[in-house]
Amino acid sequence: MEDLVLQHSITSYECGADLLLKPECYLLFCQEMAELHASHNKMGYDWVLEHGMIWVEAQGDFELLRRPRWKESVNLRTNTGKASPLQARRFVEMSDENGNIIGRADLMWVLIDIKTRRPMPLKRAELEVPETCPSTVQSAAPALPEEEARDLGTAYMITSRRDVDFNGHINNSYYLTWVLDTLPMAPGSAPRRIHVQYKRESMQGEPLSILHRGAGKTTEHLISGGGQLRARILLEWD
Repeated sequence: MEDLVLQHSITSYECGADLLLKPECYLLFCQEMAELHASHNKMGYDWVLEHGMIWVEAQGDFELLRRPRWKESVNLRTNTGKASPLQARRFVEMSDENGNIIGRADLMWVLIDIKTRRPMPLKRAELEVPETCPSTVQSAAPALPEEEARDLGTAYMITSRRDVDFNGHINNSYYLTWVLDTLPMAPGSAPRRIHVQYKRESMQGEPLSILHRGAGKTTEHLISGGGQLRARILLEWD
């Protein structure tokens, strides 16, 4: 399966007050690249929906070596492969005009049967996914040292219409947006590494809580609702 490479010019609405790319926008780039590449290989949103399935991102490991500036041109490259009978592994790289890698992502995706809401084996879906996929970020999310962990506070919110994507549930990138919006004392201007585990989907109008904890230059964020953990995010700061 060939790589998909696209060029993108960073827009104003993708940047913060510092004119640099918002970290959550890189997560959106990865989602868009995944759909474009999957559709090109005839296993994208329209195809899976027609067959009663949908792609869901299960976890992601993101690294931002440098955040590009407003109007800067970047290249985005992606490919995918089978990680297990139930999971497809996808990488996404972001490079600058000189070819320097400035962002990396290593993602796990699963196919969900729309009726049963359970994962479907890739083989049963008759998808031609290569057996292996090159990895760019090969480290598991580190555990927060319990002996050093400190409570950074809990935030409460209700999901809104703007958070919902065309799958009908909350877009995964918004979990990071909420964390960064409500983290009371960020140890840096932006996280360098972002580890995300998605546990359960959230819908519009749901009350959620975000428990913030920290140890050194690492923070952990547990997003819960209805007594269920929805996502765990671990951030590493410079």
